[in-house]
Amino acid sequence: MDNDRLVYWLALSLLKGIERFSMADLLERFGSPEGVFSASGSSHEAYSPQLARAVREFGPRDRAERELELASKHGARVVPYGAPGYPSALMRVYDPPCLLYMKGLEWRDDLPPVGIVGTRRPTPYGLKMAESLASGLAHMGASVVSGMARGCDSAAHRGAISAGGFTAAVLGTGVDLVYPGESRKLYEEIAEKGTLISEYPMSTPPLKQNFPRRNRIISGLSLGLVVVEAPVRSGSLMTARLALEYGREVFAVPGQVTSLRSSGTNKLIKDGAMLVESAADIAGALSISPGNDEETADDGPVQLEGEEMLILKALKGGPEHIDGILQATGLTAARASTVLLQMELKGFIEQKPGKCFLRRV
Repeated sequence: MDNDRLVYWLALSLLKGIERFSMADLLERFGSPEGVFSASGSSHEAYSPQLARAVREFGPRDRAERELELASKHGARVVPYGAPGYPSALMRVYDPPCLLYMKGLEWRDDLPPVGIVGTRRPTPYGLKMAESLASGLAHMGASVVSGMARGCDSAAHRGAISAGGFTAAVLGTGVDLVYPGESRKLYEEIAEKGTLISEYPMSTPPLKQNFPRRNRIISGLSLGLVVVEAPVRSGSLMTARLALEYGREVFAVPGQVTSLRSSGTNKLIKDGAMLVESAADIAGALSISPGNDEETADDGPVQLEGEEMLILKALKGGPEHIDGILQATGLTAARASTVLLQMELKGFIEQKPGKCFLRRV
């Protein structure tokens, strides 16, 4: 898209209150962003007095031109609604962003996206689950969407990256800002191996009111949303409610009934969210199978390594204790523990109480 058209899209996105309007409806009425600004005042009034006021008060077009220059300077691109690279899932929600600022790789519409969110103050259990679920889903060919917040969100991004997968961080700031500040390394890794996304203009600070709107994009981008660990009153549960409004599947990781940090996830389960213990649970519900992305589609399922195949054969008859696995495979206890953890992260097995293991494929 040429810069002149992008400037009109940016001008449209900068209109006060534009989020109140349906993009599909607005474009059907006026044809294009250029059409919005060239239409008569009476046409604006007929459509909405709020739109008429916003256009009147917009001011000079050079605001939008400066915004485009600033995005380019920081290595970001502007992706308008409906343009190539705009996530198709967001096109199907009732309040999609007018445009997205994106930094990093192109959005992967070919990978099924799964949102993973949770509290900023997780327990070690919450951190482990967020990272392992993300890693397992990435191994199966899903992309992982989260908000790069402290705690569970950051753990989910790290899990996807560690598995060589694609991850998208939806920000409540401009894409040129790192928030929280200690996450610079993660920010840079996501920009290299995934994508950073925001609907906010460049250099927008982390204002409190930005994050609820950010959460709707996480839900809108995702086929399903996993809440790992969260209290009842939290942004994660708000994200789950938005996911339900968009018709997305909602999953929750069970936690201790005495822990406030699991009170929200346990409530979600009581209210009908699917209880999940592994990436395989999520993949099964969303019909995501190992190796279903473009790069591996011709090669069949993800191939297990030699020691992993030995363990999988040992589990053929059902759940098996660690001692039985050692006897069947001839592996040392230390090596078996390492391989079992790798397989659990990939979603091929799960661990049951008492050091018993069960295959998931």
